[in-house]
Amino acid sequence: MHLIVAEKNISARRIAQILAEGQKVVEKKDAGVSTYSFGDTTTVGLRGHVVEVDFEPGYENWRSETYTPRSLIDAKTIKVPTEKRIVALLQKLARHAERVTIATDFDTEGELIGKEAYELIRAVNRNVKVDRARFSAITPQEIKTAFANTTNLDFALASAGEARQSIDLMWGASLTRFISLAARRGGNNILSVGRVQSPTLSMIVDREKEIEKFVPEKYWQLGLLTDKAGEQIEARHTNGRFKDQKAAELARDRTKEPLVVTEIREGTKQDRSPSPFDTTTYIVAAARLGFSAANAMRIAEELYMNGYISYPRTDNTVYPASLDLNGVLVTLHNSPFKKDVEWTIAHRRPEPTRGKKSTTDHPPIHPTGVATKEGIGDETFRIYELVLRRFLATLAPDALWQTLKVNFDAGGEHYTTTGGHLIELGWHAVYPFSEAKETILPVFAMGEKLPIRKVSLDEKETMPPARYTQSKLIQRMEELGLGTKSTRHEVIAKLVSRKYVEGNPLRPTLVGRVVTEALELHADAITKPNMTQTIESHMQQIKENRRTGDDVVKESRSMLHAAFDQLEANKRVIGDDIRDRTAEELNLGPCPVCGGTLAIKHLRGSTQFIGCSRYPECTFNIGLPVTQWGWAVRTDDICEKHHLHFVRLVRKGARPWDIGCPLCHHISSNAESLTEIPSMNEALLEKARSQHIYTVAEIARSEPEHLAKALELAPDAAQKLKTEAEGVLEKLRRRSECRKFMRNHLIPRKGRSYSKIIAALKESGVSDLADLAKADPGTLQKAGIGENEAHDLLTEARISHNGRLLKEIGIPAVSLKKYIAAGISGPDEFVSTTPENLSKKTGMSTGTVNRHVALVCEYMHRPVPVKIPNARSMKGRNELLSIKGLTETVAEKFAGAGIINGDKLLATDVQQLSVTTGIDVEKIRNYQTLLQKKRENAIIRI
Repeated sequence: MHLIVAEKNISARRIAQILAEGQKVVEKKDAGVSTYSFGDTTTVGLRGHVVEVDFEPGYENWRSETYTPRSLIDAKTIKVPTEKRIVALLQKLARHAERVTIATDFDTEGELIGKEAYELIRAVNRNVKVDRARFSAITPQEIKTAFANTTNLDFALASAGEARQSIDLMWGASLTRFISLAARRGGNNILSVGRVQSPTLSMIVDREKEIEKFVPEKYWQLGLLTDKAGEQIEARHTNGRFKDQKAAELARDRTKEPLVVTEIREGTKQDRSPSPFDTTTYIVAAARLGFSAANAMRIAEELYMNGYISYPRTDNTVYPASLDLNGVLVTLHNSPFKKDVEWTIAHRRPEPTRGKKSTTDHPPIHPTGVATKEGIGDETFRIYELVLRRFLATLAPDALWQTLKVNFDAGGEHYTTTGGHLIELGWHAVYPFSEAKETILPVFAMGEKLPIRKVSLDEKETMPPARYTQSKLIQRMEELGLGTKSTRHEVIAKLVSRKYVEGNPLRPTLVGRVVTEALELHADAITKPNMTQTIESHMQQIKENRRTGDDVVKESRSMLHAAFDQLEANKRVIGDDIRDRTAEELNLGPCPVCGGTLAIKHLRGSTQFIGCSRYPECTFNIGLPVTQWGWAVRTDDICEKHHLHFVRLVRKGARPWDIGCPLCHHISSNAESLTEIPSMNEALLEKARSQHIYTVAEIARSEPEHLAKALELAPDAAQKLKTEAEGVLEKLRRRSECRKFMRNHLIPRKGRSYSKIIAALKESGVSDLADLAKADPGTLQKAGIGENEAHDLLTEARISHNGRLLKEIGIPAVSLKKYIAAGISGPDEFVSTTPENLSKKTGMSTGTVNRHVALVCEYMHRPVPVKIPNARSMKGRNELLSIKGLTETVAEKFAGAGIINGDKLLATDVQQLSVTTGIDVEKIRNYQTLLQKKRENAIIRI
């Protein structure tokens, strides 16, 4: 067997489809992992790294006195499987393989993933031939060429990746553990430190300090408006910025008509076509379309794996001679951009544009296949279009501008205006993402005199440096050698998820700033790019076989030990500083009840809320969603009404949820439920809020005397209000239970909103679990739930609701499980099934069942069945079974309908029994006749 190992499942499937060349590709699943086979070839996809580097056992306890944070620097590491099912399947297939081809992405990370697979394969099949296929796009031509010209794994490239893994682990783990322990933070609240992460954060913090220290300077700009042939023209004073107000005012006052044309300069300017995309320039361009760095890379990776674009992680901005540009254009001729492709072919420049960076691993990012908006979706298609149009722009001719500069004189003051007209569209014809803004000026003549319609003197201020956007930060990281093209966007995403930075442009949070400043003060090497730059240069030397991975890791250990010499000497100072300053990050502002401080509280588990610093004297609090919806953090915005900081929920991989002012949100989210209290009116509601009573629960749990005094109510009115609130609170509890049930049982699906489904059900009268258990399937389908889902949901709802009801009635949990297993899930089934039949179905004694039936009948106000002794019950059953043709199955059905002996059979309504049991009327009558004859014969014999 020829085994092909790809980096992802989607890559494995596409490679199989390409290499099969018309043969049927058979997909099989083994423990949930897919393989794709044709002939004697099988492809399998990994999930990126299927093993990870970790420390040897013994280092798990952060507070161990033996295994201190510094000890992690020299700790031995092992490789631990992270995807056990994939590892097991890979080795299972490898045992039967005669040839293995590694087909992971060709870069440092991909080569390391390939080496990991190689080691797993060699562990079970030492002699199997292993080769390597290298490609830059998952297209038929690239894949066939790569597999026809396989090579060996680049172990030097993989070694650089392994060295980076080890260095990042030792730096991140040891420093994170040291800082977190010093600041006494753990769990979800640890303080993360990293080799690339910390210098990157330091840049954001330093920029924020520059902004804060910036002192704006005033300046003045002088301009005027004139017109010619009905066209308004704006001109600026040639002095530019006046730093002296009086000089600016004098110039303004001297500006007098006429405005005389003193100089006309005409010319042309070449507008060069853009160079090809590398990873960084692609991210910058995608950012202009509104895509975050992480999202842009995610979509590019998806397009690459589906064969639509080339490998998106590249430093190359020069098309290699081996890239068939004509072939790409031919392919794109069938795309939705056919006209743009034809225009490019017709106007193609002699040579494509070139950037400043040329590498040999991958070509610049370019389109490789035809995609449609219908096939890949709007968002992904926008990125595909960006890449395609950039490719066309690199082949399109330069644009040409006609420029015009006109100088004027007005009372001895000099003014100027400029214009530009695009006379040759060039690459702008196919690349609309770079705006070509024209300013068309009329024709002027030397000495021409024009009127002055308005003179304006604008007072302005110099602006501080701008915060980093994600794309600008990635550009700066590249300039400084921080991270790699594959990891820079991930570093930024980590800073956001760690709550160190927020917003876009990026600004540091209080905790991000405090951690950075503590490190800068006591171990600045960690926050400066120099050390990371050195390590990155050494990584390159590993790739070039000029240094070994072990040598670079050893040198990195020395650097880290030097940093720890500084840190450990200042551990107490660092910890105290971080704790004292980060306590503020949770404070939101004044408590509306007592004037204390409201602060975000995080408890163990997923609970978080806002509470008062004067607890237990003041019990005012505001609930927050559990942490699965996001970790609550304070923002810099402050509510003008309540003077509280806004709150945001931050969750990795999701957009932040801005709650805003927590008290405003608390009031608005409880407004509807308060109005459900019958006695509540607008005036009473305002009175309650003025007394800081915001929820139904607060009213329901208050003493009537307190309510009467706080809301100025008569005692009986206060008691009535409390009673009504208790009823509404119970209703809210049931609704909450129903919402939780829906979320637990409805599978999440893109475009389907739980809130809309719940709102639609509420309009149909379904607001709690009891309503849901009795609902019609059509009602659920109208609310947006599929037919099969509706059936399953109703079944689960009935089991859940009826189970709880039976528990409340008094059925023990152990017995309830047996009833549910026997199909008896609710009170109705209890009263419609005889105790004898219940006993047989559940395996419980008749006495136990009779007690349970009595409880249910009492709850439903039904008569309790007369208890029939076991002996009598068996006698009646045996009599029925003695009737010719009456089988065990029929006896069971009869028992379910209460027919437990001959007397009941003879006395029953035949039509009704037929409906209940499904047994034919004539058969029942025949049983009655046979029984009657049998009894008569018995009497005769006597």
